[in-house]
Amino acid sequence: MDRDGGFFTDGTRYIMLGIFLIFFIGMMMIIPRREDNHDTWLVEVYIVGKEIVEMDEEAVYLLYTEDSIGNEAVYEMTQKTLNERLKVENAYKEIKKGKYYRLRVAAAEDYGCHYPCVSGAATLIDGFPEETTQGK
Repeated sequence: MDRDGGFFTDGTRYIMLGIFLIFFIGMMMIIPRREDNHDTWLVEVYIVGKEIVEMDEEAVYLLYTEDSIGNEAVYEMTQKTLNERLKVENAYKEIKKGKYYRLRVAAAEDYGCHYPCVSGAATLIDGFPEETTQGK
């Protein structure tokens, strides 16, 4: 078969591929991406209590917790720290008092909150790992 004729010769194919790649890379740079630049860390806690209080004229969902060595902490749940698919009311209802959870937490200042914030889904765990509870 003769390859000398036709619109799509080998050279034209490479030129079209190059133009497409440049266009694709350009679009990826232009389209805004949502990136959270907040530092987060994981904590494993036992839920001692829960409370909904009103602060600054809005409902604040609080979790009273205790870690494996007995340190108490209060964490806040707000809609701005959860992704769009999670509703703070539903996530708060799913967390049960008297259970152990792994929480991703962000600093309160990062989101303008009163307490460190839960920034993602809470994961139910079976208790504290053995190596942390032996040090008690």
